[in-house]
Amino acid sequence: MARVLVTGGAGFLGAAIVKRLAERGDEVIALDNFQAGDPANLRGLGSNVVLISGDVTDLSGLLNVIRQHDVKRIVHAAAIVSVVSSLSAPSHVTRVNIEGTLNVLEAMRLFNVERAVHISSEETYGAFRYEPADEEHPVAPTAPYGISKVASEQLGRFYRRVYKTDFINARLSWVYGPGFPRQRIPRTLIEAALAGRPLHLPRGGDARIDHTYLDDCVEGILLALDHASHPFDVYNLASGEGRTIAEMVALVKELIPGADLSVGPGPYWYDDRLIAPPKGALDITRARTVLDYQPKYDLRRGLAAYIEWYCRSQP
Repeated sequence: MARVLVTGGAGFLGAAIVKRLAERGDEVIALDNFQAGDPANLRGLGSNVVLISGDVTDLSGLLNVIRQHDVKRIVHAAAIVSVVSSLSAPSHVTRVNIEGTLNVLEAMRLFNVERAVHISSEETYGAFRYEPADEEHPVAPTAPYGISKVASEQLGRFYRRVYKTDFINARLSWVYGPGFPRQRIPRTLIEAALAGRPLHLPRGGDARIDHTYLDDCVEGILLALDHASHPFDVYNLASGEGRTIAEMVALVKELIPGADLSVGPGPYWYDDRLIAPPKGALDITRARTVLDYQPKYDLRRGLAAYIEWYCRSQP
């Protein structure tokens, strides 16, 4: 049984990680400032979960939490997430994401925390130069969010080299599933279809993306957290397949008969200001080989599970 701090522990991904850690018997400290996270995401968990209001940009507060709870391991999921958010407030996003990571690294150094898994992103790669993109693919992010993740990874490498801090980066790709908080596919497609509303996206159908179901993502993060010794400091954790948005629309229509959905051709746009760079599948060979990571959800199965959750849990 470990004592694990999850930053951003009341958010979409953080709460899912907290639940899995709690279910297996770990003592979990969930730290969140509740700007995006919701305490309700952790409702009903046992006495081995402590929820604390705090911010990773507050170094003294973070140090107090780690000292008081004798934290041994960290999953650093706290961040301002998404490219669109970083377009609206680039200075805020880069400050929170980079300073927050630096504070986690300082806390690890000062209190000899055994390991941290940092939630990074395939946005670090920018436009894919080849596919599937492995961890050696050049990093060339196109927006402040991805830039902040590259900077965070590099800070981790500095601490790893100089202070021997065990800081591991998990590059995720378009995670979706129960409780996803933002208005983005596939949530928008599923909600429209279940409500009987037509939804016709004007463009983006040709964009190929590696969509990763939440359960697979959490499983990969826990494997990285638990692994005895890491020969690498970064792993792609994704489905390993690139599917177009047009294929996603077709699958949702198949799974929800009568759904009035469509998508026009062309690339995906984050918003009217920025086009998404060409993407595709991530190479997950390293995670398969080192961590024994075996994703269970292809896109069809993941969408089916997501739709089932909606039907079960939503009014």
